[in-house]
Amino acid sequence: MTATPPDDVSDVWRLEASFHIFRPGATAAETRTYDGTQASLLGFELLNELGSEGWELVSSVVERTAVAPAQGYQTAGVPIATTQIFKRPAE
Repeated sequence: MTATPPDDVSDVWRLEASFHIFRPGATAAETRTYDGTQASLLGFELLNELGSEGWELVSSVVERTAVAPAQGYQTAGVPIATTQIFKRPAE
């Protein structure tokens, strides 16, 4: 996630979130970006897409977190960078 401060005090912060997908044999990552200030199902949609392609999640690590209000707690740790590793049988 990337937070961008407002240009004016009356504006809001912009929060851009993205998923970077590194597929075997690809020369570059595939990036899917969304507005991090809005609720999104993109993560679930991506997991479903990978699952339908035969990928299985084998590892999920939170790389960085931030303290932000979440689920009624004012100082909850919120993941802002995670890495997932998937596997599937060789074709």
